[in-house]
Amino acid sequence: MKRLLAGLVILAACAAPPPPETTPSPQPQVPAEEKAIGTVRVTATTLNVRREASGTSDVIKQVKKGQKLALLSTSDDWDRVRLATGETGYVSVLHVIREGTKSRKGCPADAEFEFVKAPTPAFSDSGAHGIVTVDATVDTKGNVTATKIISNTTGDEALGTLAEREIRSATFTPPIRNCVPKTFIFTYKRSF
Repeated sequence: MKRLLAGLVILAACAAPPPPETTPSPQPQVPAEEKAIGTVRVTATTLNVRREASGTSDVIKQVKKGQKLALLSTSDDWDRVRLATGETGYVSVLHVIREGTKSRKGCPADAEFEFVKAPTPAFSDSGAHGIVTVDATVDTKGNVTATKIISNTTGDEALGTLAEREIRSATFTPPIRNCVPKTFIFTYKRSF
């Protein structure tokens, strides 16, 4: 009997321990897509998207003018953006404009011209009727610097001169393109 008990003890000692309780293995965590706080539009012809917020950081992609990027965060000099591929990187705030805003850092937004002071039509007792068309050259300060009569269907030279005088009295806010005010030609049509 002692032998039998000794054999059972040896068998019990050799038996495999009970399996540990199984816990599910952790699933790899897929990072949730960071929520965009807005959209930026590229204003440079070609813009480098960099790995870090530094002009010396590696370029991960180049984007073209007009392309829209998801804005993730912003600072004084760099915007963190997400590309269509899902990659994230940094772009200089000087070369993008936030959608729905009126300006980008350090310069006015692109804009069309506006009148500061519109031309005031003067009275004329001439019996002539028709349209005088005048091209007015406007400088970057919004002042009319030159005029040229393009057409005068009235047949009265004095009415052409009057139309030129009217448009010369006007002042403008010039159009802005890529942070720079531009000269332009305004076509003034005056009917008599």
